[in-house]
Amino acid sequence: MLAKDFYSIISSDESTTNFLISKNLVANNENAECIKCGSAMNLYLRKERGKERRVLRCKRKGCQTTQTLRKDNAFWTYIDKNGRLNSGLSLSQQLELVFYWTQGLSNKTIMSLTGRSSNTVCDWMNLCRDIPLKMFEKRNKFGGPDVIIQVDECLLRGSRKNHKGRYRLADLPSENIEDENDDPLENGKKNYGRRMDGPWVFGLCDDSEARYFVVEKRDKQTLHDIIKREVVLGSIIHSDGWPAYNGIAQYGFTHNTVNHSENFVDPLTQAHTQRIESLWRPLRLKVVKNMCGTSPDLLPRYLMETWWRGINKSDLFNAFLRDMAEVFV
Repeated sequence: MLAKDFYSIISSDESTTNFLISKNLVANNENAECIKCGSAMNLYLRKERGKERRVLRCKRKGCQTTQTLRKDNAFWTYIDKNGRLNSGLSLSQQLELVFYWTQGLSNKTIMSLTGRSSNTVCDWMNLCRDIPLKMFEKRNKFGGPDVIIQVDECLLRGSRKNHKGRYRLADLPSENIEDENDDPLENGKKNYGRRMDGPWVFGLCDDSEARYFVVEKRDKQTLHDIIKREVVLGSIIHSDGWPAYNGIAQYGFTHNTVNHSENFVDPLTQAHTQRIESLWRPLRLKVVKNMCGTSPDLLPRYLMETWWRGINKSDLFNAFLRDMAEVFV
């Protein structure tokens, strides 16, 4: 969806409400019942603190209880860290944050475009990631007979090649980051040659989907368990020669390998892992950049977001609203 089309949707409270009603993302007078008397309700324009907003009002004379349109969708009734319903933003303002999140913009850019505070933007971006998380939990196995699944592992935050070059500060454990006041002559070589510890990410992909999992170990049991859980039996597994992949065929998969010290593509089986390997660099650039300054515990959420974006490339905004209806309504 183009930005000009989106802003025509949120040009007024009425147009925003009608749009969300059409997507079944807020309550409407056709399915709403009064919480007090059970009577039908009507959409009503309410003036409050100099502003107008649409609410549901009971039709019954003498009752006329009002309810928010957000009552059936927990996404709009944001719960703050104190456990209270606290949504100081209008539906139009909330939808604007959702739209910018689906466009993959940074928090800083969204703050600049919307005028929202850092805390507000951060909270809403994390809330948006709840949708990919919930959809990932509902995923089915992928692959199938004659379908190739490529697998590989990556030290996600170790972005150097051939063990050469500088680490970025985001890649270093905090205890290893040099103080900016250190003598450059004395400490000039401290940023070279150090060994990185995790996190390791295990990836699986076919031609249309890629899934990523944080793993503590790259051992046989860990990788085999993930493959058995995620991949349909009968699929063709392509991997490199990492020993942990040995024995995959015993579960009902066809397993072909490529020896990267000799070939990029195996000359006999045509096995290769070029697609999954091509995904690591953009994943590093995107995820490490977005996670800068956040807890490593949030990494799985960012990986699920990457998966979700990968399977909804054509129209992320409408895909988000579709999945929101499935998760929250």
